[in-house]
Amino acid sequence: MASSSVSPSRVERFLQQPVFSDGFRVFFPLAAFSGLAFILYWGVALSGGIVFEGAVAPLLLHRYDMIFGFLVAAMAGFLTTAVPAWSDSARVAGWELLGLGVLWLLGRLAFAFVTQLPGWLVFGLHFAFLLALAARVIPPLWTARMRHLVWPVVLLVLAQAISVIGYTTSGLSLPYGINLSFDAGLALAEGAFAIMVLTALAPISTVIVNQALEGRDDGVKFIPRPPFRRAAMVCLMLYSLARMFELSDALQGWLGLASACAVLNILQDWHLQKALSTWFSRALYLVYWFVAAGLGLQAFSLLGLVDSEAFVAGRHMLFIGGFTFATLMVLIIAGTRHSGRSLHMYPLFTLSIISLVAACLMRSILPLVLPSIDWMLPAWTAFAQCFAFYLAQIIPWVVAESANDD
Repeated sequence: MASSSVSPSRVERFLQQPVFSDGFRVFFPLAAFSGLAFILYWGVALSGGIVFEGAVAPLLLHRYDMIFGFLVAAMAGFLTTAVPAWSDSARVAGWELLGLGVLWLLGRLAFAFVTQLPGWLVFGLHFAFLLALAARVIPPLWTARMRHLVWPVVLLVLAQAISVIGYTTSGLSLPYGINLSFDAGLALAEGAFAIMVLTALAPISTVIVNQALEGRDDGVKFIPRPPFRRAAMVCLMLYSLARMFELSDALQGWLGLASACAVLNILQDWHLQKALSTWFSRALYLVYWFVAAGLGLQAFSLLGLVDSEAFVAGRHMLFIGGFTFATLMVLIIAGTRHSGRSLHMYPLFTLSIISLVAACLMRSILPLVLPSIDWMLPAWTAFAQCFAFYLAQIIPWVVAESANDD
């Protein structure tokens, strides 16, 4: 009887630790650690050090793992922290947060044995996590009339469902030539995450750029115009659907080029004096350029204007320079602010940004310019270093009480 009365108290004390008080405290470190570990794991795998005999090629599994493992973990930290604050609803904390974290970890552990375990088990765990996350954040988002954030989450759920079906059935054929393949799910997932990036960066950029503009005497404000962003989202969705349904290369190419131009059009609102006067605003500005350049390289390749290697370069620029760089800036900005620190660029964060930009260039542009050099290893190393620097800065913050520097 004595032990049963003590045990709940210990569990309660464990769950009352600061690390279980906000979603970012669990999922930001998990995302950063996975960014470090996954790239090293897949570096060995794609070099032949690990043999895969699964239903799809290792390269597709790598794309899937980085999206639904790494990027979705960061998204979970952002949404489980921001949504309760925006909607004035209960925090995701305690048992609920622990359960989500354990479910994510189980999925990643199972993925390490993807060729030994049943596909339905491995991908079912992944899908269960995203469903649980969506079930938790969508109702308060809908109630708070923030439905623009609902659609990217719904699209990601749909994309993962298609990937799971494609993996477990080796591609499910439907009427009208529709094939629910693993690759089709990934194409939709990339489009959905691009839309999530544009959606999430809007409020973050507004705060960051207006802080940069505080040095001006005329009181001008940065107000991003929604039509520009919506046009980019429509183009990105059409491009993703064209890739998903394997329409002609020419159509995909023109839609990719339209998407690149639409993303660059968003930057019209940024061209204000002193808007790029801080590390944070310059980094966020660069994200849009990386997204546009990645889409442009893919489009030029599909249109036959450059070699096919440019499509792979564009994919890496979009993923590393667009998705991952945007994710890193969210991890830095939200992690700093929600841990109670004042927002300034700490040295380890600077090193993290520099490492990621270097990884992006070494995996996208430099192989096109200097193809005789093998850029894979230095690119993987720089990518891993980026998140090692981030973890060194953020871990002491997430396990401690908020600093309240403001």
